[in-house]
Amino acid sequence: MLVIAHHNISDPEKFWNTAKTVTSGMPSNLKLHSVYPSADGKTGTCLWEASTAEDVQKFLDKMTGDTAKNFCYEVNEREAVGIPTFAVDALHN
Repeated sequence: MLVIAHHNISDPEKFWNTAKTVTSGMPSNLKLHSVYPSADGKTGTCLWEASTAEDVQKFLDKMTGDTAKNFCYEVNEREAVGIPTFAVDALHN
């Protein structure tokens, strides 16, 4: 499933530095597809692939919980607009 993670960031420098390092050693059940930071670095939205939104939430809270409040939710893939090609293909298989 696709999961959106929205971040309200209290320490942008630490958050984004942590984000760069954790993406190289993520659990095998999580896949990060896209990262959309705001211009000032105080908010961000990311697109993940995972079994559950809770898996992403737990991982992010563990890794960045001291620098951001994270909110994760499952994407309604059938109603989404502009969904990545890999997800569209999975819906039709």
